[in-house]
Amino acid sequence: MPATEAEALVLVVEDDPITRAVMVAYLRSEAFRIVEAGDAAAGLALCKTHPVDLVLVDVNLPDASGFDLVTALRRSRDCAVIFTTARSAPLDKVRGLESGGDDYIVKPVEARELVARVRAVLRRYRRPPPGPGPADPLREFSGWILDLVRRELADPAGELIRLTRAEFDLLAALVQAGGQPLSRDYLIEVVASADSETKARTIDVMVSRIRRKLAAGAPPAPGIRTVQGQGYSFTPPLAS
Repeated sequence: MPATEAEALVLVVEDDPITRAVMVAYLRSEAFRIVEAGDAAAGLALCKTHPVDLVLVDVNLPDASGFDLVTALRRSRDCAVIFTTARSAPLDKVRGLESGGDDYIVKPVEARELVARVRAVLRRYRRPPPGPGPADPLREFSGWILDLVRRELADPAGELIRLTRAEFDLLAALVQAGGQPLSRDYLIEVVASADSETKARTIDVMVSRIRRKLAAGAPPAPGIRTVQGQGYSFTPPLAS
């Protein structure tokens, strides 16, 4: 991960050349390094050849949706993602977050808001999850291993469970709470979603997605329990 904001490399994937030029100018004026693409194929190719830290991707691209681009990107690279789109419906925002996005900006984008959102997502990307620190980076439960330094989750068979950055931070917070429930408000701060309209829904969607990924791993599987009126708590797997 980049040591300073000025070293961050941002990929802008936007098919409208005027919109793309304006966004690129905004970010370059704030000292970000930029690469740019006009469609999904070019964006994916740049991600394979450049150490991209954050992708700003339009949902509607001429050759594929931005959602499809991020799904393909997540198979090989862990970087921050902000969707940009003219769509403002809550379901569109939820879909963006379900697709692995860290934030969702409705166009037209005001310059200061764009730069602030990029900075906020990059700060979260660099921030380690709350926990014991390098001296004790591992959490083990019935063969599952959560590595807080490498930011990896492995099942009892040794297979890595692929989690987005926000999913990992949320799961790490629940694991380290030792079974105590954490409220949605607290988890919102952990994943730091910038969209106030879909914050609570974002946590629910993210928890549902993590549950599916845990259940798909080698048994015995851990879980996340809904605690009525309080939030969510982590439930270690029962020993087989």
